[in-house]
Amino acid sequence: MTSRDLDHRYVVPPYLRVVTEQTVPGTDQRVALWDFRVAQPNASHVPGPVMHSLEHFLGTYVRTHHPTIMNVAPMGCMTGLYVWTVGEWNFDDLADVITAGLRSIRDADEVPLANIVQCGWAEHHSLEGVKEFAERLLADRDQWRDPGPDAHEVSAADLRELSAG
Repeated sequence: MTSRDLDHRYVVPPYLRVVTEQTVPGTDQRVALWDFRVAQPNASHVPGPVMHSLEHFLGTYVRTHHPTIMNVAPMGCMTGLYVWTVGEWNFDDLADVITAGLRSIRDADEVPLANIVQCGWAEHHSLEGVKEFAERLLADRDQWRDPGPDAHEVSAADLRELSAG
């Protein structure tokens, strides 16, 4: 397994990149964890109801259209989403799927699964907020490939600098 975590101080969202990938033991099946970063770490975050709605929209979209995308889930820091894929996925293909999922939000009349039967916090959604946020992400679609000019993987020197204060 390889893990490529970026120094959060130098990233410029939005971007989409593989963080971890591995082959399932005993198979030739590749699984990957992607980072779809949508807000600046330690400086901003996506409001809870907007992130919750984004999770519902993208999760429903990928489960309906792309069975080899296992899940889309918000990061605890609320600055992005994790996307789990199975099989051979590349940036362009996954970015196209996410783009289509974001476009599907435009004409929605309600947040999918936002009811007391299918959601643990059904009132914690924002249809208008997620529509606005999706449009911002779509407007920045050309930037998704690049996590920023100074973005780099976390190094021992970065951690020493942090502990030195």
